[in-house]
Amino acid sequence: MTENLIAFIDNLKNNLRLSSYSEDQTKMAIIQPILRRLGWDTENVDEVCPEFSVENRRVDYALRLNGQSTVFIEAKKPSEDLESQSHQEQLLDYSFRQGVDLAVLTNGITWSLYLPRAGGDWRSRKVTTIDLIEQETSNVASKFVDLLSKKNIESGKALHNAEAIHKSKLKEKAVQDALPESWNRIIEEPDSLLIELIAERAERICSYKPELTEVTKFFKRYQDQFLLLPAEEQLRTGERPRVKKREKSPVQEPSENLKISQDDLIPHLVKILRRHGGRASKEQVEKEIYSMFKSNFDHSWYQEKVSGGVPRWQHNLAWAKERAKKRGLIKRPSESGRGFWALTDKGMKFS
Repeated sequence: MTENLIAFIDNLKNNLRLSSYSEDQTKMAIIQPILRRLGWDTENVDEVCPEFSVENRRVDYALRLNGQSTVFIEAKKPSEDLESQSHQEQLLDYSFRQGVDLAVLTNGITWSLYLPRAGGDWRSRKVTTIDLIEQETSNVASKFVDLLSKKNIESGKALHNAEAIHKSKLKEKAVQDALPESWNRIIEEPDSLLIELIAERAERICSYKPELTEVTKFFKRYQDQFLLLPAEEQLRTGERPRVKKREKSPVQEPSENLKISQDDLIPHLVKILRRHGGRASKEQVEKEIYSMFKSNFDHSWYQEKVSGGVPRWQHNLAWAKERAKKRGLIKRPSESGRGFWALTDKGMKFS
């Protein structure tokens, strides 16, 4: 099975006409041949049922065993953008309603596999993406067999494999989200052991041990330079976490009456989102917050680039949003959508 599949995928990689295929051509020349090589009888409509009726809609393919739908496949042409929210939500909606464990959205070249009955929005239910062109052929074939072969679907192994990948992704995301916050908490409220460790290391370097209060003041003085952006913002900026270069002297801090704490920003952030019906793009919120506190944020200290290469005011707003999320006022990114911030029911009532 695998060798035959590998040979077919290699041929597809060399097919320069793929991107110009229509949806029907994609089904006939890519999807059906792959299903056959995965052990499915594409000539048996009771096993591979095209245009399967789901309530008042149709799904392109239902892979069925013993009279039960096990996988739904929605097909598009190669030039179609699979990241369209309507495509994903529609597929997951009728998969969930029919009790189907696995769903696939594909344009022939890219195959996105989902667990429709998992929690969260469509993004959080995605298990993996298989790309016939970009990914190594052997890896592509291995994923197809693990997750979509008739043998593994029939035995339940495919669902087990998908759930294991999904669980691993959720765990990885939780850790990546927690690490910047854990670091920031250490910086904001340094543990006595850390303070003592730094004091001892300073003593080794200069032969004089600083007072623990001096070390604490050092943390407070350079706190904003040490703080990291939330993991979500690091991904958006595409930059690795970093601190200021040593040789750069810190910008003069503004007077206390010009300082706006992260907690101070939270009620204004909530009001802006409520004004937009509970959900707005991150850029829109930033624009309105900046306009609201322009006299404060125009100060060079707030314009100074900190971790992630973003201005301090933007960095502080990102963490204000994280703090609001921890308080249950703002939804997780998986619920609000990429690039958007949205209020929870608690947030809508917050005053």
